[in-house]
Amino acid sequence: MMQQMLVGLGGGVAPAPDSVSYSILSGGGSGTNSGGNGSGGAGAIPVQGTFAPTGGTTYNITIGSGGTGGGDGNQSSIAGVANGSPGGGAGSSANPGGNNASFSGNSGSIFSGGGGAGAGGNATNPGQYSGGNGGPGVVMPLHPTGLRVGGGGAGRSMGGQPAASASDGGGTDNNSGAANRGGGGGDGASGGSGRVILRYADSFDEPTTTTGNPTVTVSGGYRYYDFTSSGSIKF
Repeated sequence: MMQQMLVGLGGGVAPAPDSVSYSILSGGGSGTNSGGNGSGGAGAIPVQGTFAPTGGTTYNITIGSGGTGGGDGNQSSIAGVANGSPGGGAGSSANPGGNNASFSGNSGSIFSGGGGAGAGGNATNPGQYSGGNGGPGVVMPLHPTGLRVGGGGAGRSMGGQPAASASDGGGTDNNSGAANRGGGGGDGASGGSGRVILRYADSFDEPTTTTGNPTVTVSGGYRYYDFTSSGSIKF
């Protein structure tokens, strides 16, 4: 605090925050459409931590895209600081839903597709004719309003059967995971992209430069920078 007061009186560059918290969400996996009974992709798991930034250094932020065409989700990162978890896994052509780093999709049948794992748990309730439900997501760490992310994608049900469900950004039948929520895609659909959030005490000044148009929120004694597209921040 004394250093900030001296800078304010004497001019010069304000000090960088002494600690910045981050949460990093990678992209969700895509669903796979195989023989009409496709499976859902997995949601990604957020990674969180803290770092002490260096004043005058630019930190590049990459937002991982969701998987497409039966591919895994792509990793988000803060260059030189931390990487997000591997993106959510894609659904399998053999009908199991996708897995992520901690949880599992479930197997479908010759008539239905399995659901994808979520950031908060395994896929649930597969049936012979009904697709598996996507696993639950979690609250995105540091998000000012408690956004839920990382839901698994739903597997396809046989015609005439109730559609499988998904939540927390996961996609249902032929629907992609929600943008910037890291959810798995429903069968045959893309996963949702990730996001990165930074938070530090608002007693420190704003960054000298940001790119990527992050959403800035000041609340409860903190500044939040919510990146939903790739960019950078310089303290």
